[in-house]
Amino acid sequence: MLNEFFYPVADGARYALDLGCPFSHARDLFYEHETHKEPVRHSKLYWRSLYSGKVFKSEYYVDKHMERRHGDKIPSTADVCLADYCDVLQCDKHAEYVKNGRGSKPTRCDEEQMSLVRDKCHEMLTQCFPNENGSTRDNAGKLNVYFTKYYCDQMTCADVDGVFELMSAHHDSPGVGYYIALAFLFFIVAMYYLTVYSWTNGRRVSSDIKRARVRARASWSDYLPRPVARRFNLERRKRKTY
Repeated sequence: MLNEFFYPVADGARYALDLGCPFSHARDLFYEHETHKEPVRHSKLYWRSLYSGKVFKSEYYVDKHMERRHGDKIPSTADVCLADYCDVLQCDKHAEYVKNGRGSKPTRCDEEQMSLVRDKCHEMLTQCFPNENGSTRDNAGKLNVYFTKYYCDQMTCADVDGVFELMSAHHDSPGVGYYIALAFLFFIVAMYYLTVYSWTNGRRVSSDIKRARVRARASWSDYLPRPVARRFNLERRKRKTY
């Protein structure tokens, strides 16, 4: 959820999350390890440690390898397990959203519990995007207002099921100018290749015409072997050019 809806918005606003934000990468207990492992290409099970290059038969075993051999790589500032914020991040609903490509099905909901989650969400925003003077002109203020309106305020039994569809609808999308520029670029490329094709095709036709003219001027004696033509004095005299 953070990679899809949180970090891209903060990065797009060129806002650097400090250590006061629990979602800062520097505070994530597993960020260092997660960024140093990868699935093996053309395999559904095997994973590779980027520290040592070793391959393991599942993600579970590469995680255990990280804990056992590379625990010293975790920075001293890392003190947050993101799973502790799954109530705010709506981990289960996001997993279902990714799987089904749409909002999760309505489930039983406790309004009082959702109120606590909403308060925790607002507290998280205050830590990540402090807005002490109440101004919305700076990036922190704008981000605070954005996430408050489109995420934290949706933490109600009536709205939480559609929160990810709402967030995805507010992702930045290319404007009309982008598509005009793209169409112009395709036009220029098409004209370039059309010009190259016409030029090369014209040269080929011109060459064919020259060869045809030479063949048309040739007589039967031009096709005889040169020694034979010389023996019977049939070789054509070359014209001098001045």
